[in-house]
Amino acid sequence: MKLLEIEPSIRKKMLSLFKPFIKYIVFILLCMLFSLAISMVIPLISKKIMDDGLLKNNFDIILKFSLISIFLIILQRIINMLEAGFRTHINSHMSYNLSKDAFKHLLKQEIQFFNNSNTAEIINNINTDVSNISRISDRTTFYIFTEFFRVIGGLTGLFIINWRLTILVVCSIPFRYMFVRLLAKQRNKIFEQYIEDMGRYYSWYGDTIGGIREVKLWGLDRVKIGQFIKKQRNLIKSNIKMNITDSANEFSESFMMEFVVNAIYILGGYMVCKDDLTIGGLFAFITYSAYVTGPIFAILNIGYSFASIIPSAKRLFNFMDMKSEDFAKKGQAIDKSTLKGKIKFENVSFGYDKNKTILKNINFEINSGEKVAIIGSNGSGKSSIINLILRFYKPDAGRILLDDVNIEDLNLKDYRSLISVVSQDVYLFDTTIKENINLSLPVADSEVHRAAKESGADKFIDRLSEKYDYSVGENGSKLSGGEKQKVAVARGLVRDSKILILDEATSNYDVESEIELCEYIKENYTDKTVIVITHKPEILKIMDTIYVLQKGEIVGRGSHDELYRDNISYREAVSKCSSDERQVV
Repeated sequence: MKLLEIEPSIRKKMLSLFKPFIKYIVFILLCMLFSLAISMVIPLISKKIMDDGLLKNNFDIILKFSLISIFLIILQRIINMLEAGFRTHINSHMSYNLSKDAFKHLLKQEIQFFNNSNTAEIINNINTDVSNISRISDRTTFYIFTEFFRVIGGLTGLFIINWRLTILVVCSIPFRYMFVRLLAKQRNKIFEQYIEDMGRYYSWYGDTIGGIREVKLWGLDRVKIGQFIKKQRNLIKSNIKMNITDSANEFSESFMMEFVVNAIYILGGYMVCKDDLTIGGLFAFITYSAYVTGPIFAILNIGYSFASIIPSAKRLFNFMDMKSEDFAKKGQAIDKSTLKGKIKFENVSFGYDKNKTILKNINFEINSGEKVAIIGSNGSGKSSIINLILRFYKPDAGRILLDDVNIEDLNLKDYRSLISVVSQDVYLFDTTIKENINLSLPVADSEVHRAAKESGADKFIDRLSEKYDYSVGENGSKLSGGEKQKVAVARGLVRDSKILILDEATSNYDVESEIELCEYIKENYTDKTVIVITHKPEILKIMDTIYVLQKGEIVGRGSHDELYRDNISYREAVSKCSSDERQVV
């Protein structure tokens, strides 16, 4: 009967974690076997010292076998140190491999996964699961492979010394097994609830810190502290239950071992008094009994330990099995030298929720080198079009073509390398301005400076003491909104891609910088496709074509002058934007 049922797929994946370390596992097993052999000899040496040395007053025997015992113990410690080194190597690299694979898989997840998850929760889950799973490379796990021989050797020694006392030792094992089995099931249930509560707690925690501005503005600190206490109370209860279960397991193990030892003293002492057993034989028997009960109890404890490993293994492996963006798909080759950058939407419909359609039968075409703007009210589908072009989502119906090739048939990584994107929601990494522009890619400093100049970022960068080596802080916290946006635009320009997408990219720009950027795009992007989401007349006037979206449908198409004259929705949107800008000024 198994202590804990493990799904075959989970068991197979856990065993596969040892595959890269076969050589080290062999070394560990050899070390454990050598250590085991020494352990089996030492009780016999102790028996010899006791019976033929101490009891017979033979100092030569005492000295000779004591020196042999010291040598064997030193040799055993050296072997144990080598074994510990190999195990540490496996444990560290297994943890590293799990973390690396989880991180790589995390980066490949679809955008929707991050929209539905909390960053703090994701980090906590991965770290907790990796830490727990790595425990399978602890020394106790290797007992399964080597302690079988220790048990056989110990039983052999016990039967040789006294078969009646051996029955006493063997009878203790079923009681220990039943108790551990009960505790393992209980701990598995408690731990599953614990990691579920922990996930919810970190999700709430990340959400609270992410909304710290609102917490302060609305005075929600007492409310949040109350929520913290309530959520922590559940974690504390689960933690107390696990500690009680651990204590019960430790108590049962120590009690059973002490009970067996004292029972051996009583019965063995009786036999010594009756001259049925020597004193050395009694002490050797006690030592051998530990070779039997210790390994068996340790093996039983592996099942108990796995009660907290298996829930983490299930969660992490389920995460690793989640569908991700297919970067490995070869797809049709992209020849950048002949690429035109023509984008075409054919009968595209899409919705983030199956019950709510955002885009309805969208048809339009953006020719190579054309400057196109998309305008519409909030919720009209502007960002959805961009998300579809970037392949963050797939259309529910219809298709999107790049140079008459379905974008789904192109290698995802190569396809995205054709596009530079600057969005309104700017994110800057906690590093220097230079690295936020070149994104640590091999870009010449001259190109970084050029992009900064064209985006207008060079003006404030030149005023900084550290210039391009200035650290911007977490998400650009040391920069103003306009400065962050200029760095992000420089990032988009330095890539010099065939397709440039600006999603409200100049919403925090001053008028002068915005006009300069528009002129630069107009003069230098004649052979590139530019897609802009904006309501600003200064940008709309230089666009070749403007599409007006309303409730997921295209309700207008033309130049700025044509639409301003003929399309009421467009005229109202542009007029409102101009009015808002005048009020700000």
